[in-house]
Amino acid sequence: MDRTQQIKDAHPWLSYDDAVKVLLYHHQGSMWIHNLQRDKLERSMEAFAKLLKSKSMKALKPFVEYVLDVYYSSRDKYGNQIEVSKESFEKRWHKAREILLTSK
Repeated sequence: MDRTQQIKDAHPWLSYDDAVKVLLYHHQGSMWIHNLQRDKLERSMEAFAKLLKSKSMKALKPFVEYVLDVYYSSRDKYGNQIEVSKESFEKRWHKAREILLTSK
């Protein structure tokens, strides 16, 4: 079973599109901010999926809303990046991470 399906099974209230976007959020930050390579990136993605599955809907919902509404706000309707600074991207990524890790 792939990560998207695992997250969807744990949180049926998420659409597949939303689950993919949440996973993509982590993948982008892991590659672009943390510069993780193949093996470490794979382990990071597995750990992230496990973290998402362990959260309750109440704890996960603010994170998902932030990722969908703010993190992706610099993308057009096709998902293409609109000009934005690296600092702005990193700030949004870290804020989403903070929301996820502090939610209970």
